[in-house]
Amino acid sequence: MPPTHHFHHVRHTIDGIDLGIAVLWCQQRLLAMSLAARREVALKACASMVPGAFQVVECFPPQLEQELLLALAGEPVCWSYDAAPVGGTDFQRRVWQQLERVEVGETISYGQLARRVGVPGAARAVGSACGKNRLPLRLPCHRIISADGQLGGFTGDLKVKALLLEREAAASVVAKRLPT
Repeated sequence: MPPTHHFHHVRHTIDGIDLGIAVLWCQQRLLAMSLAARREVALKACASMVPGAFQVVECFPPQLEQELLLALAGEPVCWSYDAAPVGGTDFQRRVWQQLERVEVGETISYGQLARRVGVPGAARAVGSACGKNRLPLRLPCHRIISADGQLGGFTGDLKVKALLLEREAAASVVAKRLPT
């Protein structure tokens, strides 16, 4: 019998921003995550990242819930669940692995991340890989910004990216205004 895949979604409002945390996990491995506020949108997003996975809806295990809340609060997290995103190209997986090495409160540019994965000049491809990140809180793509200090894109709402960076005390990025 194949292992069971678990799913849970909770809604949050943080500083007036409505968002959710949805996670699809199996054993001690996080497979997919969505920050969509609406449960049905989050479930569809997670299911599309792990096609054919049998899913049991249940509450987050207490340790995982604590880690997710710490990440939302901008606190450093020593994750007990491995990042195990399903799919992606070899290049995307290399980018996602490097995201784990960007510390709380630190930001780097898409170009710097491209150099870290051994493909200098691939800033746009890195941006695309960040946009396809299947585990946005666990693999902190919000810490990757444009070379000019602008926020760039984000898997979720740019207001959420700015909020996460603010909470992580990355003041140099938060000082930049969001595009209107």
